[in-house]
Amino acid sequence: MGPFRNDKSIKLLLEKQLQSYGISHYCYFLIPKYAQTAPIILSNYPEEWLSCYIAAELYLFDPIVVYAKQSILPFAWSDILEPSKSTASNGMETFPSRYNIFDGFTFTLRDASNNLVLLSFCNINRDEYFHDKIQNNLADIQFLLIKTHDKVNNVINNNLLIENEGSILSSRELEILQWVSMGKTYIESAIILGIRERTIKFHMKNIVNKLNVSNARHAIKKAIELNLLN
Repeated sequence: MGPFRNDKSIKLLLEKQLQSYGISHYCYFLIPKYAQTAPIILSNYPEEWLSCYIAAELYLFDPIVVYAKQSILPFAWSDILEPSKSTASNGMETFPSRYNIFDGFTFTLRDASNNLVLLSFCNINRDEYFHDKIQNNLADIQFLLIKTHDKVNNVINNNLLIENEGSILSSRELEILQWVSMGKTYIESAIILGIRERTIKFHMKNIVNKLNVSNARHAIKKAIELNLLN
């Protein structure tokens, strides 16, 4: 996935709203909860930070991300981080000090496709009122995360349609998904199509991966949203 490129209008809207709260540095982060793929990131953190973070795959063991997978409430980084302690020799221990990323706050969200979505703020400028600004706008910021994710999700789905012209799935995959969406079991679909059940399962796994969802039910839902099924 990586950095989100279709972000100009979304970033402008996000930054305008955050400016009204007195917050400057932010990072929107989207990643499938159970996959180890690169996240979608929309941020005004230092570009060098972003490049290093993605290249070194630090999102795989970032304590903020790890904690957020188990939390539904907003949290201050100081509640879970101990800057004086190094937890592993994976580069994460020197990363915060290099980019002055210690003090921050994160809001969490999970969507219908089981994606983990975060909106984090870093007190790079060492603003003494940083946490007061967050606490005074908790509900509004949580809703801002929901609105931002909805817009990002719409762009992702539209791009799938434009870039693949409706053919993100092969004809065989569409055929299988069509039968499964009609309530047929894998065994029944295999009999109808004259193939083995394990072949159905193989194709369904590919469908789930291509549509970036967590299971067959979500794949059917997303395929319908993308008008891939008749």
